[in-house]
Amino acid sequence: MTNHVIYHQMRMPCRAAFRSRVHGYGVIVAVACMVMTLCLTAPAHAKSVALLVGVSDYDETIGLADLRGPVNDVVLMRDALSSKGITDIRLLADGIEGAARPTKAAIMSALAQLANEAETGDFFIVHLSGHGTRQPDNNGDEGDGYDEVFLPADVTRAEPGTLEIPNGIVDEEIGEAIRAIRAKGADVWFIMDACHSGTGLRAGALNTADRFVDPARLGLPDIAVGATATGGETIVADRGEQVDVPGRLIAFYSAQSDELAREVDFGSADSDGSENNWFGLFTAKLANRIQTAGAISYRQLFQDVMADMNSTSVPGAARMQTPFWEGTLIDAAVLGGSETVGVRQYAIRDDLLSAGLVHGLTLGTIVELVADSAAGSDDAVGFAQIEEVTPLSSFIRPVEDDCVPDSTALCKASGQLPPEARFARIAAVPVETTIVLSPILDRHGEADRSEPLFLEDDHPMAIVLKEAISSVNAVGGMRFETNPASYDIEISLVDGALWFGHNTMLEGEPLGLSWTPDNAPAMDLVAVLSRIAYAERFAATFTSIADSGSLLNMSPVRVAATLRSSDPEQLERPGTAVDPFRECGRIIRRNAYTPESDLPLSAEVKQCDIVSIAARGEIGGARDVNRIHIDSNFCVHAEYARVEDSRSNVAIGSDMTLCSDCPDGYSAGDERVFIVISEFRENADQLNLEGVVENCAADGATRSAGARSLNDLLSSVRKPPGTRGSMGGFATEKVWVEKLNWRVVPRRVALQGLGENP
Repeated sequence: MTNHVIYHQMRMPCRAAFRSRVHGYGVIVAVACMVMTLCLTAPAHAKSVALLVGVSDYDETIGLADLRGPVNDVVLMRDALSSKGITDIRLLADGIEGAARPTKAAIMSALAQLANEAETGDFFIVHLSGHGTRQPDNNGDEGDGYDEVFLPADVTRAEPGTLEIPNGIVDEEIGEAIRAIRAKGADVWFIMDACHSGTGLRAGALNTADRFVDPARLGLPDIAVGATATGGETIVADRGEQVDVPGRLIAFYSAQSDELAREVDFGSADSDGSENNWFGLFTAKLANRIQTAGAISYRQLFQDVMADMNSTSVPGAARMQTPFWEGTLIDAAVLGGSETVGVRQYAIRDDLLSAGLVHGLTLGTIVELVADSAAGSDDAVGFAQIEEVTPLSSFIRPVEDDCVPDSTALCKASGQLPPEARFARIAAVPVETTIVLSPILDRHGEADRSEPLFLEDDHPMAIVLKEAISSVNAVGGMRFETNPASYDIEISLVDGALWFGHNTMLEGEPLGLSWTPDNAPAMDLVAVLSRIAYAERFAATFTSIADSGSLLNMSPVRVAATLRSSDPEQLERPGTAVDPFRECGRIIRRNAYTPESDLPLSAEVKQCDIVSIAARGEIGGARDVNRIHIDSNFCVHAEYARVEDSRSNVAIGSDMTLCSDCPDGYSAGDERVFIVISEFRENADQLNLEGVVENCAADGATRSAGARSLNDLLSSVRKPPGTRGSMGGFATEKVWVEKLNWRVVPRRVALQGLGENP
């Protein structure tokens, strides 16, 4: 098997923090960069506390049927967490001796107590199990127009003419309670196994039951129940421009927004029904995995639970629900509190692999097959090669372990895919695309020349670059060439520094990613080329999908990008010391911006300008939307949002505060944004590219293990044959991409129109 090396990436946490946080309430000072770095290397939790809530006994006189599973869910989770060393476990559940009745007051009081006790470094687990429903949104923050409501034991019917369920716990109340804990610096794992609404159209098997209450039973008239909102809605993550909190979050929901959460009778076929063997399907599978899993990440745990829920041992109706997750702790160790190097892996079912071009996979890629997400590097049960790839999925064929990855000549199929294989991990990728560089342009600080002047081959910088290209090409996984007549990336020498970009000069000012020999200890030229190749190949992937659209297959989501331009009079003058946090914070406080307007095509933007991107559904249904931002330094950043229905705009990531002079240095140049839209896929993980595509994060290019740290996602695009219309190509997988781009101009250029010599 081809061996691949690890490419070291420059660590750049500060710039990302600046772009996403400086626009919030108040001003985030420079220490935020230090805080962000520290949180990635946080020690083990100071203390861990679990609050388990199970509501089984409802008032049947108002039309609420009792549930049988929540009491068992609480016991199961208590035992699972106890087996992992959690000793402070608090119970609110009916049917358990010594546990308090789970009323609204008791639940909210218990959450408030957690916030009161919380300290930096603590870890809290909150698990809710019971009935759910929804009611009309009272503040306009819901994409589908409804608030999600968890039903405690003392819930009652709404009074005639009102639109609120008495004693129901609305999602905003849950979110604020969780946020109060995180505000103290504690991390939270939130788990909800309940329906919030449902279609009522999917009949369960005899041994399954829904955890959904029709709002009409609670006195709310004329509420359509054509879509549900259990997992698809953000319940506990920050929405909009909330005040930042230091504590981190991982949230697991038992079902998607258009599905029902089920509880299942796990009793044997000959059971006489005298014992209660009912459990929430999601909680049962989750608790079992917590008890049996080793040192794995929350992402791996989630993948295992989803695979278990798709098992043929689960009744068919119950398998109709698909879990959902959100939060920044997805790649942290389960109950461990620190970041992990999580193995990047994808679920497989028969010969279908649940990842494709958007994830960085290509035709001919070799994957190793494992039976469990926690399997070690020596536990492969077989190997396979991708023989067909689309944006979101791939088909694989079994091959021998000496198969060489090649997209033009696939290896011969060998035997059968192991029936026990449930996950695939990247083993090796083929080399497909050559990235063409210019020879080094000798600029001497000059803006333009009638003829380009290239450095001689014996110039020290040219020699260093040639050696770096040879090193990269010798390893494989990417290839670079130089061509003075036509090239993808321009390279210029300006005042002793090499600059890399699609354009590297603007009115005498350099643009793009810069490198000098002094930078070599932190990032050598091999790392520079690796970063460029990574970004360019992802850009090629998204561009090819965007170009494959057709008028017959319009995107179901409308994307809007707006620009607020900072007042140039408020910017520091060139040559002065610049603190970007203070500079942009001052402009924000003074509201020194032009009115919000549509972002022009190929706009020129400047220091402290703000770009906002939002989306709204054109038709009903749930979609995953990712914002992929490739900045002027070829760093890739991802933000994710779930867009549902068409009632209101949903922010796709935080507002982007742009900078030519960023917290981590000079950053003028060309930037690109791709909005990747995909339909929800039943029984599959959501397409959330956060933590998947980043290449400049503090933990490295990706969160893969061993020698796959770059090659896991570093691959090029191969367009499938056929038409680009709605009957062929990418359109069949219901993936849409929209492109945006702008140029962040240098400060001196931005201030030239002020009537003075900047």
